[in-house]
Amino acid sequence: MSNIQYTIRNIPSPVDKVIRKRSKQTGKSFNQTVVDLLSLQTFGTTEIPDKFNFDWLYNQNTLDDNFDKAIKDMSQIDEKLWK
Repeated sequence: MSNIQYTIRNIPSPVDKVIRKRSKQTGKSFNQTVVDLLSLQTFGTTEIPDKFNFDWLYNQNTLDDNFDKAIKDMSQIDEKLWK
């Protein structure tokens, strides 16, 4: 996984203070604290998963069965239309 750099502007002062305080409390760099907070909000953990799985966005483990059926139905070729 490549590391990407961000430049973030207009951080509210209260947000900056909380991040700096947490950085000092944990003994981590400001940058690592920001990365940990972003990871925590994104994945619910500071550990980055090896495989990104966004099912949690939908609060379920699989897509709706009706979706799979609709895709299958749309994938069928209607021979009458191709004559």
